[in-house]
Amino acid sequence: MKPQAETTCVDRAGAAALVGLARASGRGALDAALDLAAAARGLTFVAMRAPVIDAARIVDAWNDTPLVVWEAGAREHEPALVIVGVGVARELRGTGADRFAELAAGAAALPIAGAVALDDELARPLALAELDDLARPRFVGGGAFAPGAADRAPWSGFGDGWFALPRWTYVHDGARAFLVLAIDDHDARDATRWHAELALHRAVFATTAPVAPQPAVVEVTRASEDLWRVQVEAITTAIHHGACSKVVAARTCSVALAGTARAGALLDALGHRHPECTRVIVRPPGAGTLVAATPERLVRRAGAVIACDALAGTVRHDGTRADRAAAALLASAKDRREHQLVVDAIRGALEAVDAEIEAPAEPEVRVLRHVLHLHTPFRATARAPRHVLELAARLHPTPAVGGTPTATAIEWIQTCEPVPRGWYASPVGWFDLDGNGELAVAIRSGVLAGNRAHLWAGAGIVAGSDPDRELAETELKLRAMLGALGSHEARAIQEAAG
Repeated sequence: MKPQAETTCVDRAGAAALVGLARASGRGALDAALDLAAAARGLTFVAMRAPVIDAARIVDAWNDTPLVVWEAGAREHEPALVIVGVGVARELRGTGADRFAELAAGAAALPIAGAVALDDELARPLALAELDDLARPRFVGGGAFAPGAADRAPWSGFGDGWFALPRWTYVHDGARAFLVLAIDDHDARDATRWHAELALHRAVFATTAPVAPQPAVVEVTRASEDLWRVQVEAITTAIHHGACSKVVAARTCSVALAGTARAGALLDALGHRHPECTRVIVRPPGAGTLVAATPERLVRRAGAVIACDALAGTVRHDGTRADRAAAALLASAKDRREHQLVVDAIRGALEAVDAEIEAPAEPEVRVLRHVLHLHTPFRATARAPRHVLELAARLHPTPAVGGTPTATAIEWIQTCEPVPRGWYASPVGWFDLDGNGELAVAIRSGVLAGNRAHLWAGAGIVAGSDPDRELAETELKLRAMLGALGSHEARAIQEAAG
């Protein structure tokens, strides 16, 4: 269930915010903001207060529009943050080995004019630094697992790296919300369009109707189990001969629906079923829709403070025997070995950027709906500024989703996996103009294309890995998306895994 505090905020504070939004978006106030933008040189950000609502309702209303969602709950010392970016004011693309540097450079080169706050019936011009921190400009998007991994269906249109400065950004922290329009001097002259689009947003804020339901699942098709066993045995043989220490192999599952898949319904279901995970949607122009409910943070940067997660080592639990399962996981030499590879890689990446590192000596156990993971949280202090995308480039892919040595693991993945990963297990998230931001790892994910959902699940193969146990782990991880899609296969998976 979603937190009760958020529901209360929607019910009580939402009505007052709607009144303020209606006043601020009166023709005079918005036209005054557009006049200011038309007279500027560069992008202007027009921010107005809004009610706190579920992101799924906005996604449902803009089902065919380029869109990105970041929906993360609060952590210790970190507030909750929900971002819904609708449309594209500016698009950033990065390709090849330098894609993250290209994306950061593209964002830095954008001309920024300033901001306008719509309060009651007034439009107040502001310097960008005067804009409320919650409403500050953010770029949203991500990158492929590896360059070239998203160059064919169902990933066509995603590319190696794509971030957008949304045309409209809806953002809230559970208590306050803003709607922000990003507009330049040329587009500001089309006042009729912006009045019409703002009216659409206001209609979404005002409705209490539930999101449209997901079409029924009519067929679930998994990748070959025999091929999986052959691949795992080949990897363990390579490990035995010293070619590598770990490779994370992935299996696919294709779900056919009775109608066009709806990202809003899937996001809503994932929020109810997996509130402890970060929910992400990425839909570039002309592409399918990546949807993930991921427990794994790649990196967060807030000023000098950097946070990362080492998440590797997995065991099933049914809720009634979680303590026993956690003890077994902590005692598993195979899972501890797999986890340590990730810990060592993250520590090495943070040491390379001259950061002061804090991390517990022993892993914790992260409890999720269906599984337990070994988890080592990292907190570091950078001695010099580092863009979050630079940190991502150094960290990704960690051995949790790639393997080690990294180059060997990626070569196996690109050569031997029958279906390209695209943006599965890729960095997805947001960053701001100062290089702050957060990226998660798009596991427990899939891509929606027409009436199909293409799902991925992976397992880390190390010395001692058993093909059938690793097969059961991939089945278990598929439950997150299958269950949210409404498939009865989720129950069958639970029975098979048990």
